[in-house]
Amino acid sequence: MERGYSNTEPAQPHRLRYSRSSGDIVGRETVITLFRFGPAWDKFGCVSQFVLKVETYLRMAGIEFETRSLGIGFAETAPRGKLPYIDHDGAQVADSSFIIDYLKEQFGDPLDAALSATERARGHTIKRMVEEHIWWLMARERWWAPEAPYWDTPGLLKELDRASYEEVRDDSQRKYVEHGVGAFTEDELDRRGREDLDALATLLGEQTYFLGDRPTSLDATTYAFLWHILNAPYASRLKEAALEHENLVAYTRRMSEEWFAEDPMSLEREVSSS
Repeated sequence: MERGYSNTEPAQPHRLRYSRSSGDIVGRETVITLFRFGPAWDKFGCVSQFVLKVETYLRMAGIEFETRSLGIGFAETAPRGKLPYIDHDGAQVADSSFIIDYLKEQFGDPLDAALSATERARGHTIKRMVEEHIWWLMARERWWAPEAPYWDTPGLLKELDRASYEEVRDDSQRKYVEHGVGAFTEDELDRRGREDLDALATLLGEQTYFLGDRPTSLDATTYAFLWHILNAPYASRLKEAALEHENLVAYTRRMSEEWFAEDPMSLEREVSSS
């Protein structure tokens, strides 16, 4: 297999070497470009949970990558009009799940190849809950938060004037009301969020990772969302609920230490968008 990884053993994280004077990667070829909104909120490499999901997978699978921040103009180049997307030697792939499927095809499957059918089903169920329900709760919190975290946000809406931002906010809130989550009361949102986080804490239990003692691609999703929740720079009941689960907090810290100890915001991997 490429880069010395087998299909049955999880890849160990690379320790990349950079030239701090030039910003270039030294001694290794960068083969994947990950497109994101851009750094924000002091310690976020990107405000998108799905961007962090893909970045986490790349680090866990030991795949070399660079980042490119597009900010509010992302729709001009993004396939499907969304982020993240990647470029691999001219091939562009959008949607975090499709990206990971593509990476497995191109670089092997060091994280998931040994999973049983039952483990895959368990992982699929957890992933769907996180990405298709918790995401909506997080989006609802962000757009309704009194701190207006998206206002003047570097890497996203910083270039908008106040009136344009309020137009974007109102349109987003309308979409969430149409979905249903925007019509919930704060207590109803809190109850639904706590149910999900209680379930995650129960499923993790005392395991190192969500499917046992070995990391899998599922952990890229769960880590990305839990990290965003626990580091929310705005009033968040999801954050309050997550902090009540010591195993979720410890899991997130453990993942950060294992794969994000160096260049946590991927600032040294960043290349110019021009």
